[in-house]
Amino acid sequence: MKISEFLLQTLEQNGITHIFGNPGTTELPLVKACEQRGKLKYVVALSEVSAVPMADGYARATRSLGVVNLHVAPGLGNGMGTLYTAGIAGTPLLVLVGGQDRRFLHTNPILWGPVEKMAGAVCKAVFMLNTTFDAAANIRRALRTAMTPPYGPVALICPPDLLETDIDAKPAPVTPTKLATLAKEQVTAYAKFLASANKPVIIAAEDVHWDNASGELEKLATALGAPVYAAPYTGVLPVASSSAVYAGYLPPSLKQVADRLASHDAILCVGGRGLRNTLYSEASLPQRQAWLGHDVTAMAPDGEYALATVTHLKSSLNAIASALRKRSKPGKSARAALDLPARNARVLHPTLAIHSLLKKFSGAIWVDESGLSTSDVRQWMSLKAGEYLINGSGGIGWGLAASVGAAIGQSKRQIVAVIGDGSALYASEALWTAGHHGTKILLVILANRRYATLNAAASKLAGGPLKSFTIEPPVIDFSGLAKLYDWRYAAVSTEAQLNVTMGKLGSALQQNTLLEIQLNPAIQPVTASRHF
Repeated sequence: MKISEFLLQTLEQNGITHIFGNPGTTELPLVKACEQRGKLKYVVALSEVSAVPMADGYARATRSLGVVNLHVAPGLGNGMGTLYTAGIAGTPLLVLVGGQDRRFLHTNPILWGPVEKMAGAVCKAVFMLNTTFDAAANIRRALRTAMTPPYGPVALICPPDLLETDIDAKPAPVTPTKLATLAKEQVTAYAKFLASANKPVIIAAEDVHWDNASGELEKLATALGAPVYAAPYTGVLPVASSSAVYAGYLPPSLKQVADRLASHDAILCVGGRGLRNTLYSEASLPQRQAWLGHDVTAMAPDGEYALATVTHLKSSLNAIASALRKRSKPGKSARAALDLPARNARVLHPTLAIHSLLKKFSGAIWVDESGLSTSDVRQWMSLKAGEYLINGSGGIGWGLAASVGAAIGQSKRQIVAVIGDGSALYASEALWTAGHHGTKILLVILANRRYATLNAAASKLAGGPLKSFTIEPPVIDFSGLAKLYDWRYAAVSTEAQLNVTMGKLGSALQQNTLLEIQLNPAIQPVTASRHF
């Protein structure tokens, strides 16, 4: 069979059902083979800037491997920013990069480039189909590596002339390396570390999601009477926000983290590589710290971990919880309560808008790139573990396209994407893919006509907001964007209008809908101070 056929059948036998991509001439053999087989669905995006987050959002929402196909050097270059995001967030992605035809590489043809070096900058490993002798082995190696923790993008470079070549190999499932549970003496050591603390606290990251360990994490926290914080910028909610142990996301400021954890005498970090902070601040975490997770590069903010083990979290957390003597139960909620702002009939407060949407769509999967409103979402959301997604890297432009991938992967679920007006413009062409595939996304655009997050940073670093971060005039017409891609459109600027519109929408949308919430830029979300 042709190598392209072997590649597709190998993906199929390993549970892959979708490939997201923006194909060009060098990807024609792969796309043709997809259409001929009719099993794997090739989801076309209109740019690589959309294709990568679609595969990323799909992977996170389905807790499975995502596959994305990029068009040789220029296409790989377009996708590198969001491949970086997938790597920081620890999303398992197989990146099929179109190589140029090897028969005339010596002429430096158009689209040629150093794709191995480029991919190596944002992928944990890079493999290439070189000859008929190594093609089958390298396909299996790339797939196995992508499915082995610590997760991240893995590139497989696929020259089109080689894809059209026949080989004698049989597609089969690969066996990725599995992490082991803690040994008995290790369980005892972690149990003693936690039991000896008067007031322990847990900080959790994405590894919990990929090991499907949120229930075990909650069991351990309950046994300890300890709150669970999501580490700053954690890309997938690691424990249900409705749980009594959920204390919220830690802010991306070491000073604010230190202040929030000051009353605790021991910290257990579950997953992640460390605390992702945004702006520098003088602070330290003097508490004893231990770590469990996937990545050997994990480091404590200060000094060394007392215990640090690469392990499978679901089984290990369960073993530690079983070894502990149950302590006092957490209270009603580990999250500090906040009052909602007063209502004003003339303007819609961004916090009230977020609170109303969360109440209406509490059963949805949420993709959040809402800028300064992000902390409001985390304060009032009541979502299941794994059903709140952010980019995780601190960049913007990921969320809209990621929500399309999530909607394709979870076609029976309501997807709500809450996106800032600036962020929504990075990959707005993703709306076409959503329309083409008949998803039913609610896209909420918070339109304050500012890069409000940057102005919040400027207030700390530059003495105040900067004119450069105003995105008007002209005022962006999101109704035109909705019309361009055949989305339903609604706009609201008061709470009364929002309530009427949500009543018309119902709890399960029948078509893609863009809801523009027009905000007064002078009114800040209640929790905006937590952003930096």
